[in-house]
Amino acid sequence: MTVDGTQVEAFAEKENVLCQVERYLGRAKRIVLEQVEE
Repeated sequence: MTVDGTQVEAFAEKENVLCQVERYLGRAKRIVLEQVEE
């Protein structure tokens, strides 16, 4: 997950992604999620 141009986290569980997105909503100008193949 990238927030305002800086990678802040990488997740394996979708629940963890949702928690972090909620954390940054309203504070970040841009939140980018990418799915990466293993």
